[in-house]
Amino acid sequence: RKAGEIIPEVVRVVTELRTAGAPAVQLPDHCPACGSELVRAPEEAATRCINNSCPAQVKGAMRQWVSRAAMDVDGLGSRTIALLVERGLVSSLSDLYRLDAATLASLEGMGKRSAEKLVAALEHSRQHPWHRLLFALGIRNIGPVNAKALAAAFPSAAALSQAALHDPETLLATYGIGKEIAEALAEWFGNPTNQSLLQDLKVLGFHLEAPASAAENPAGGLFSGKTFVLTGTLPSLKRSDAQALIEAAGGKVSGSVSKKTS
Repeated sequence: RKAGEIIPEVVRVVTELRTAGAPAVQLPDHCPACGSELVRAPEEAATRCINNSCPAQVKGAMRQWVSRAAMDVDGLGSRTIALLVERGLVSSLSDLYRLDAATLASLEGMGKRSAEKLVAALEHSRQHPWHRLLFALGIRNIGPVNAKALAAAFPSAAALSQAALHDPETLLATYGIGKEIAEALAEWFGNPTNQSLLQDLKVLGFHLEAPASAAENPAGGLFSGKTFVLTGTLPSLKRSDAQALIEAAGGKVSGSVSKKTS
């Protein structure tokens, strides 16, 4: 059935339709990639590996990092990421920025010109703003929309970390941020490996804070106080372009329809 008229929800198992002699499904209790014990929260269906050094986790983190809405690193696809991890050339996101063109050119299917372009793309990605980096980190439940809201309310990684670990009420007071997101942030910032990653990224020149001159949404804009949801295809704009126009006019863009949707 549809839970809340939208999300598919399993009501029950129809055992009378089950094939006779069907084998029971045995879910794994250890990660098939690294052997670490798997974790499943009591209220969730998902079973997760929480080992930051797990090769599968590292590959997934890098795919998120280089995606278009995140760091938008053209030329670094899943195949190249897999080669880098499997050869031991990278074990964290920051390692990507210590690669040189010669090392990349040695990879199967990566020529000198492609390697140089990839190094340039990685270099360019350091210039993306704080909200893009926040989304790129791959924190659970943090999408592009709420990453932007969080970056506006907490204009630095240090401020967001402080709120997540010591003042969750300020998180919950942020538009679009609920208990699950607050808990995910506390879990992520509470991990020493992630704190080390942030320090590494800072040393590498990433923007872990918004510039002092960054303007808030104009209070007197045409869309001030209004909340929009963008869906489907627009005839003349990408949704990201439409979002930028709305925000420039003082409006907010949400990922789902609610009572607050204008």
